[in-house]
Amino acid sequence: MKKLRQTIALIRRALGSKKTKTSATTWKEDLSDVQKMISSVLKGTFKIKKRNTLIILGGLVYVLSPMDFLPEALLGPLGLADDAAILVFVYKRITGELERFRNESKLEDVEVIS
Repeated sequence: MKKLRQTIALIRRALGSKKTKTSATTWKEDLSDVQKMISSVLKGTFKIKKRNTLIILGGLVYVLSPMDFLPEALLGPLGLADDAAILVFVYKRITGELERFRNESKLEDVEVIS
């Protein structure tokens, strides 16, 4: 049980220390921007890097898959450590793409006066 608490604390620290290069945002803003980013991807106005797309999809498939590098059935709470690490890695990739989307959106919003 102690290992599970440590893993949860590690995830909370990783997710709680959400400091972006430009500014700190709230979860509500992030969710709203993720929805806008997905909408832009579907419209074709924004492209997520292929490598990040593969990493995000692969990470989510790994976490949802019953096959694990460290199976929970055999190792109990310690088996969640690999899933937690993958989720943190995927989260970092998503926030990286979100920052890129925000920066590109800011550039599109700027009015050019000639």
